[in-house]
Amino acid sequence: MAIQSNFQAIKPSLNLDFANTKKLDSRVTFTRASTATYYDGVTTAKAEENLFRQSQALATSPWSQLRVAATNNDDTAPDGTNTATSIAQSAGQTNAGQSQQTYVTAPLTYTASVFAKPDGKNFLRFLETVSDGTGRNTWFDIQNGTIGTTYAGHTATITASTNGFYRCTITFTVNAVRTGSIGIGLADTDNSMVVVDSGGILAWGAQLEQRDAVTAYTPTTTQTITNYIPVLLTAANNVPRFDHNPTTDESLGLLVEEQRTNLQVYSAEFDNAAWSKTNSSITSNIIVAPDGTLTGDKLVEDTATGEHSVGDSFSFTSGTTYTGTIYAKKAERTLCRFGAGNTAVWAAGVIVDLSSGTITNIFAGSGTVTDVGNGWYRISITGEALLTLSTNFTMRLVSSGTTISYTGDGYSGIYIWGAQLEAGAFPTSYIATGAATATRSADAASMIGPNFSSWFNQGEGTFFAEFATATPTTARILQIGDGTGNNRVDNFMAANQFAVFVQASGSTQVTGSATGILAANVFGKVSFAYKTNDFAWLLNAGAVSTDASGVVPTVDQIGIGRRLDSGTFLNGTIRRISYYPLRLTNAQLQALTG
Repeated sequence: MAIQSNFQAIKPSLNLDFANTKKLDSRVTFTRASTATYYDGVTTAKAEENLFRQSQALATSPWSQLRVAATNNDDTAPDGTNTATSIAQSAGQTNAGQSQQTYVTAPLTYTASVFAKPDGKNFLRFLETVSDGTGRNTWFDIQNGTIGTTYAGHTATITASTNGFYRCTITFTVNAVRTGSIGIGLADTDNSMVVVDSGGILAWGAQLEQRDAVTAYTPTTTQTITNYIPVLLTAANNVPRFDHNPTTDESLGLLVEEQRTNLQVYSAEFDNAAWSKTNSSITSNIIVAPDGTLTGDKLVEDTATGEHSVGDSFSFTSGTTYTGTIYAKKAERTLCRFGAGNTAVWAAGVIVDLSSGTITNIFAGSGTVTDVGNGWYRISITGEALLTLSTNFTMRLVSSGTTISYTGDGYSGIYIWGAQLEAGAFPTSYIATGAATATRSADAASMIGPNFSSWFNQGEGTFFAEFATATPTTARILQIGDGTGNNRVDNFMAANQFAVFVQASGSTQVTGSATGILAANVFGKVSFAYKTNDFAWLLNAGAVSTDASGVVPTVDQIGIGRRLDSGTFLNGTIRRISYYPLRLTNAQLQALTG
């Protein structure tokens, strides 16, 4: 208790508490000559939404029938299940009817959608009484896949689906809080309410969203659904990133990364011709992506027998290690294989279960899966190029186990976004690309001159740092020096151990590693104390390593998460760096890192 009490009375002259303050000390200089991505632990975006209930059972309350008879589970739906609802004109009724649901709207923009196909009648009629309080109709020809007469306040679209269905949508703006109906009706001809009292349509997957565009269908039963996703944000040039865990919102501290280039063009545009499709198609901009925009695509298998994939050819260089990443989310398929088209060229490939976010098989290299919220996972694969040759950087659908060659059903798939291929042995934060590759510059934080000397004691002192790194074999935690490399004190990671190096006037004074091992992306606490002929260092309250000889170099600056005289970086996050202007005792060092 005496040691702890005495230690608590000692105040650091520098306390960079990045995780809690989420800002830089005014004395820190920070640069990064590009934008960069991160999570702020606060910002979310609306993702899937369906404000209709019983979206696949239009004969069930709260749906009501007007001049029609509705039957649930009457035919095959676009997803291959027997869940399509038949909506047939009631006998003796010559005024077109509909299945409708009452909804209380706000003065906002809404998009309503439904999948439909003929069942005796060739026209779908989408109607609503909420936009301005009167009945408004838009007609769709679901035999030929065209939009008919459109109410002036509606924006309409029609898109071919599977099993003969079309997805029909209307977007409209409500001018007041209003209770009204939104209905799915039928018609014999365009712009007509007069019908022969027989026949109908098949309907499935009704959806209502508060937004100005349709998104991927989300089924409901007795409750509406509104999901939210953590947003991957973009920091401007020279703006530091205080990163967070996207699923727990835990503050991770200052993110410091080396420079990297995304070699994959059109990183979020899989419909672009740069991406080749094998027995598959891409439905673009159908789901809210991890950056909160409606830019997520869907990889959909066709009905051919074989591999169902999307990929882009890249020329790999033998002996170079590459890391590929992609964001993926399950749809009808839950398994995918991500990596090289030919692992004999680039030794990287994994199968991932997108239901659980786990790797089920590693074909070559290594891989990771990171949960980024709302069912999205970021998959990474790392491996060495074994040949100087081209092969695809590819995402394949998997039917079961490890089977990538199978007969597709024409509608199943997964959602994908944000592909990245970079030269390096670990993944870094996402770098968006268009027609050309893109580079994220390195993060550089430092304190120099008076901003350094205001807290630093040349004769003795103690550093403390709490950090996590993707590269515990090489990561630079901090360096104090004079910028030349001849006078410096390095605190870094080597072979997963905390290591120190002291050099004065070009002569090595201290070198060594602490006991204990630190794994990748796991937070650790380290401390380093110095005084002439009295140095000590340790990791996570382990045994204290010491050196009783050596002088302290004259220094005038600190590199935070980087080496001042070279391009070595932390490649991780720093929660806190503290400095005490005296050499703490070994017992105090253990208490500090405990």
